Amino acid sequence: MIRRFAILAALLSATGAAAAESAYTKHDWDKCRKVAAEDDTVIRRCDGPAGIPLLYSGGEDGASVGFGAKGMRGDFPLAGFFFPKQTVEWRSAGGKPFAAILRYDVGKAIGGPFRSRLVVYKLEGAASSCIVGSIDGARPDANEAARKFADQRAAAFVCGKDTAVNS
Repeated sequence: MIRRFAILAALLSATGAAAAESAYTKHDWDKCRKVAAEDDTVIRRCDGPAGIPLLYSGGEDGASVGFGAKGMRGDFPLAGFFFPKQTVEWRSAGGKPFAAILRYDVGKAIGGPFRSRLVVYKLEGAASSCIVGSIDGARPDANEAARKFADQRAAAFVCGKDTAVNS
């Protein structure tokens, strides 16, 4: 009986993990619609799936991306200078995106050297987002680790309350 329960639990766990799917969008940040500018920072809006906009905030010394009409809530947990890459991985369940994964180049100086980080965002529908954490992009299993991190933590993460985890 215990063995049957263990097998059933393993099957249910595998089914739950398989329920999340990935889709990808690629963005040329300079071609996204400019919505604001202040000093050397420009904010651009790009279209994402399920009506979720991407808000790119970029300047000479770095850039970040938030998701939703209000963008990112909370602090950006990477120190130094950071620049987002162009491909966003959207994690969805039942056709509804719940998390986004975006690779950044991160460095202590504006000229580098840079290291790669995969940043995992919780999506609050089309309203806003926050960062759940980040994964070392140099890990051999970085993409899979980021997917697993998103699938296990994003849904329960409370933006504005919980603290992002960097691993």
